[in-house]
Amino acid sequence: MEKSAIRQAAEGSWPVLPVERNWGAIGMFAVTISAGIAAWSYSIGGAVSWYLQAGLGTIAMISGALVGMYFVTVAAMPVSVKYGIDTIAACKPQYGSIGSAFGIFAQFASIVGWNCILIILFGRATANVLEAGGVISADWVYRVSVIVSLATLAYVYYLVIGGADSIRNNSVWIAAAVTIAGLVVLVRLIQQYGWSDISSAQPAYASGDLHLDYTLGFEILVATVLSWWPYMGGIMRMSKSVKQALLPSMICLGMITGVIGLIGLYAGLATGDPDPSIAFVKVAGLWMGIIAVIFIGLANVGTAIVGVYATSIGLKQIPALQYRLTWKWTAAVVIAPVAFIAAFVPNWFMDNSLTYMYFLGLVFAPICGVQIVDYYFFRHQQVDMVSLYDYSAKGKYFYWGGFNPAGFIATAVGFFTYWYLLDPVTYVSHNTTAFKWLSASIPSLIVTGIVYAILTVILIKPLGKGGYK
Repeated sequence: MEKSAIRQAAEGSWPVLPVERNWGAIGMFAVTISAGIAAWSYSIGGAVSWYLQAGLGTIAMISGALVGMYFVTVAAMPVSVKYGIDTIAACKPQYGSIGSAFGIFAQFASIVGWNCILIILFGRATANVLEAGGVISADWVYRVSVIVSLATLAYVYYLVIGGADSIRNNSVWIAAAVTIAGLVVLVRLIQQYGWSDISSAQPAYASGDLHLDYTLGFEILVATVLSWWPYMGGIMRMSKSVKQALLPSMICLGMITGVIGLIGLYAGLATGDPDPSIAFVKVAGLWMGIIAVIFIGLANVGTAIVGVYATSIGLKQIPALQYRLTWKWTAAVVIAPVAFIAAFVPNWFMDNSLTYMYFLGLVFAPICGVQIVDYYFFRHQQVDMVSLYDYSAKGKYFYWGGFNPAGFIATAVGFFTYWYLLDPVTYVSHNTTAFKWLSASIPSLIVTGIVYAILTVILIKPLGKGGYK
């Protein structure tokens, strides 16, 4: 009976009590490593290779990953650990009990998009290696890619429906294997092409202004690492303390994203293709290509599992789904759009994946800004647990009709700030000088926080809304 209660807490939207948090230090490191190492880093590193050479690109990627992860960690991790709540519950004090649906939408869209990239990349890499090795003909590449993608999704679903314990247990071996495979791929890449050739390779789209190019590379990492926000609550609420969760958050989710992205950076500079699996077959033979594919598979499965788990918990914040939809069906709802895209429009999605990545900074930087200001400066790290799950007008986070206008107005200003500094569609700045010195995500976060603070002081608190003391 006790195990059943713990499992229900871990697979639902209710707070997870300290006695129910059974992942432990090893489990936290395993889950965050298996989530943090993913082949989407190839695309991230490949984008940086457009603007920077290997030396500055390496610095930009590591520093950008750590800066972005710092803001996500401060905004989302402490509240999730302290109260055992997921990311969506944690944003109700800022956006309102019903307005938090904005967080659900952002989480769902983000993780579905990332999972599409992960699953399609793995399917493509497998098919390309098989073609390069002479196992299949060119006519079969697309079909094999789709088949592998759907089979991988089925395996992810099988692991997710096992619940939190299954994710923790499987993440241990995935984390160990993916770490070893990732190091092998990175070392082999440098050996095959030589560091001198990689370091001297010129970026394809450098502007000629080194300062601007560095900021572009730095911003790519900050913006994409901010997209760990939707994952944080689902992972960190299973930790027993902030101290236990801090290193897994900063190192295993943040820095590792930048480190694994170096594979895409170096491969992009050396070959023009951030995916090393094809190049490895040509240079080192089929077996090296297979090792690269194994790495991609392990890395992407681990990240996809955590993503589906976190999003399923987020969807459980919708009362109708919390009580009427089983864990298996909730996971199926998360996986269904990924399966549709992977089966019918994989090429179209991947052709637009970089624009999708850039939009993440526009969305999650303002959210982090609102949460940081509200939780630390106004609520002094205290939230009302009952009101987090009270959708009636009696709840402290009901505001007006369940929406906090301060949160949405501040977020909209943050959106505009980001767009002004860096258009996520064209990746062109409306004010190059300002962007070159400030980047886009960080100013967006800061401006959002300032606007939220002003509105809270002059509007929300005087009217007695929001449960502020």
